[in-house]
Amino acid sequence: MQSNPFVDYVLNKFDRLKAQFKAKNDQYATADPVANFRTGALLRYRKCEPEDMYEVAKEYMGKHVAHVYNNGAHGPKVDESLADIAIYCLIMLYLVERAKEGDH
Repeated sequence: MQSNPFVDYVLNKFDRLKAQFKAKNDQYATADPVANFRTGALLRYRKCEPEDMYEVAKEYMGKHVAHVYNNGAHGPKVDESLADIAIYCLIMLYLVERAKEGDH
């Protein structure tokens, strides 16, 4: 199979995002893997169902979305915000699956 620079780039970024997520998760690790989202949901909504944590994750991601919208492709740290958005999207996929399973 012939190498495709675009596909290779995206796959490499997935590997880097995986490493970035692991490093941040290790940095903020507690016994509860979603502690930051659970606490955020409790503070914001006074409950912490997966749906509430999903909403909190969207709010956390929102600051990065705003940064991307307020800056062009050459803007400061736009690349970092895009990577953070991608990671938040994966976290939100996890929370969506937990909500659908009724795992509270």
